[in-house]
Amino acid sequence: MAALAHPLPTARAWRGALMPALAVLAVLAGLWLASAAPTDAPTRDDVQVNRLVHWQDAQRDWLLVADRSSHELVVYDARTGSPLQRLGADDGLGEVDSIARAGDRLLVQGGEGPAKVLILPDLHAAGLAAR
Repeated sequence: MAALAHPLPTARAWRGALMPALAVLAVLAGLWLASAAPTDAPTRDDVQVNRLVHWQDAQRDWLLVADRSSHELVVYDARTGSPLQRLGADDGLGEVDSIARAGDRLLVQGGEGPAKVLILPDLHAAGLAAR
C-alpha cells in the first residue's frame, strides 16, 4: 500500500477548523436574517422621540418634558421637581410630542405640522403666552 502524501487530519485539526467555520456561518446567518427583516418605514409610534431636555443657566435649572398624554411642554425645577410652567395648544404652541435642544433654542414637534422654535429661557415664540 502506498503512503499518502498528505495524512488525514486529526480530531484536533478538525476542531481547530470547525470554530472559525462556525463563526463565519453565524455571521452569514445574521446577515441573512437582517436582510430578511421588513423594510417598511417605522410608524410615528415606533420611533423613539426625545421627551426630556435639561437646561441650565445662572438663574435657572430646568427639566423640560414633552408630556405626550396632555401634548404639552412642562417645565420643572430640576432641583425641587416642582412644575413651573405648562405650554400647549391653548398657548399657541400646538401639540407637543417631542423636543430637542440646540444651544439656546428648543425645537418642539407635535402633530403633523412643522416644528416650532422656542428661545430659552423665555420659552416664547411669536404669539405664545405662558400660563
